[in-house]
Amino acid sequence: MSRLAVTAINKEYDAPVPVTVHGQTAKCLLALVEAGEKGTTALETSTWALRFSAYCFDLRHNHGLSIRTDRENHEGGWHGRHVLETPVEIIEIKRPSNDNGGGNG
Repeated sequence: MSRLAVTAINKEYDAPVPVTVHGQTAKCLLALVEAGEKGTTALETSTWALRFSAYCFDLRHNHGLSIRTDRENHEGGWHGRHVLETPVEIIEIKRPSNDNGGGNG
């Protein structure tokens, strides 16, 4: 496996709906869950998330999660704070392995 994979249960419905995301979108989901009600910004995730809003877009439109974006003013403009509103439970995190399959046998 070469990319992070996260599986979560969307608990918004009577029957839980599994959601599996990969790569940066998976990191985004983990960051949103960890941030809770305070949410997170692109700046707060800037060490790895060059396109945080795009990952949120993917979670919204391709995986059915509700993510609120609050506008926060600051000197020189504003930025968005993203807050996961859909109740989810992370059930599995698969981290990339460093094993390329070519052992020294």
